[in-house]
Amino acid sequence: MPYFYYTFGHALDPRAVEIVDLPDKVETYVYLSDGIPCASYLPPTTELSLYEEAGDMLTDFIDNPDRMLYASQRVQAVLKERGLVGTAVELLPFNLLDKRGRRVREPYVIVNPLVRVPCLDFERSKYRRYTSDPNELAEVKLLCVREEAVPDNAQLFRLGELPRLMVLRSDLLEAFQQAGLTGLAVNPAGKTIPG
Repeated sequence: MPYFYYTFGHALDPRAVEIVDLPDKVETYVYLSDGIPCASYLPPTTELSLYEEAGDMLTDFIDNPDRMLYASQRVQAVLKERGLVGTAVELLPFNLLDKRGRRVREPYVIVNPLVRVPCLDFERSKYRRYTSDPNELAEVKLLCVREEAVPDNAQLFRLGELPRLMVLRSDLLEAFQQAGLTGLAVNPAGKTIPG
């Protein structure tokens, strides 16, 4: 069965909540961009706050500028049903505080995909390399995936060539959509990724 691939995008719904304080609260947050197991760096007592200038609508996926996957219990349930928790993804609980500094009742986690898959189609993709190190990618503007390089069990993974870019497979996206999850925005592979 052929699959399609997507990257996560920004929801851009002005009514939705947003989290922007991860870099200020978690010293080693950059490990989360690389898919390094982070349970020892991010204790469950970590507090992250809703951004005051964003909306008030609490969503299943919470938008943020740091390319993190902040996920509700409903997202976690889908990931567990699909057998991804523990092997392909690490769930990192934290305390979500509302705009008044009170703990939000529903538990949220950061979903940290641990699997890296080097599958970038360099001929068809559009990307930029660092000038200081031309062997490393600075960004991918248009992602094309070499499907034959993606393992059968890879539903949610990090691009091996640029680990901060998370990729999800169409069957997982369909499972998220069938569960009616809110706040999810994706960019299809083969299309320009908005800056």
